[in-house]
Amino acid sequence: MSDLTESLAPPHAARSPLVIGTPVVSFEPRAPRSRTYRPDTVVDGWSTGRLAVRGGSVRGYQHRHDGTPRQDDFAIAAHEGTGAVVVAVADGVSEAELSHVGATLACRTAVDQLLRWLDEEGGAGQPDWADVLRCASWALVEFAKAQPGGDTDTDTDNGTEAERAERLLATTLVAAVVLPGEDGTATVTSARAGDSTAWLLTGPDWAELFGGPAGELLDPAVHALPRLPAEIAGVPAVLPAGGVLLVGTDGVGGPVGEGRGPVGAALAAGLESPPSPLDLGYLLDFSRETFDDDRTLVAVWPLREADPG
Repeated sequence: MSDLTESLAPPHAARSPLVIGTPVVSFEPRAPRSRTYRPDTVVDGWSTGRLAVRGGSVRGYQHRHDGTPRQDDFAIAAHEGTGAVVVAVADGVSEAELSHVGATLACRTAVDQLLRWLDEEGGAGQPDWADVLRCASWALVEFAKAQPGGDTDTDTDNGTEAERAERLLATTLVAAVVLPGEDGTATVTSARAGDSTAWLLTGPDWAELFGGPAGELLDPAVHALPRLPAEIAGVPAVLPAGGVLLVGTDGVGGPVGEGRGPVGAALAAGLESPPSPLDLGYLLDFSRETFDDDRTLVAVWPLREADPG
């Protein structure tokens, strides 16, 4: 037996999903039907010293069963000059053939635009949220034009191109900028297109930032990019010391509801302080009957400078 073999720890037993109430029937997931690589689960996590960040996206049980790729995505970035963290979360519309690609494009474009704003303005005031969402929308249109079957014989108002982008790539988007304070608090500004949303979680209490009950659903055919909301305005908030900003898709918002049920309680307990990225993935992958959509959540905690994160 080699030294390497002797040094290896014994294999761990398989870890069962976190069960909340009646679980989903156990089965082996099918491979996603996608020409581009799309992992079942993605997690990330780090700290800037003033802000701790965790992100996770897991394929829902329905998509695992039928072989659909994970249609959610997220992007997060730290801005060195201001100490800010930028977050974007997207949920591809199921009817759109490449909505998983649309979700990725929307997130990365929004984060790039917000980092550019921080470079230019240093976090003063509000981002031009209409411009951020327009840029994300335009990224979908440009990608759709390059796909097989796209043509350049379009209307002068670009309507045909946008309609094709909607058929292929439609996605929700919610983005936020978090600026740390000196006292363990942070200021937040956020905007969205569609029914992905954001909350301030303080202890067991969930406060939805965009009004209405947590988990309230909008018609994705009306609100998803590349369509733009009729009104685009940033929503400001103060993230208190001891609280956490959560940005997520309706795969989280639906089971959480107003936060008073068992899913809201389980997530609140698990997010009281920053878990490891893998533990966040485990928490998001809970098994509860009838809740089988993709789930994506990014969490941001304000830290005092002495905190390890």
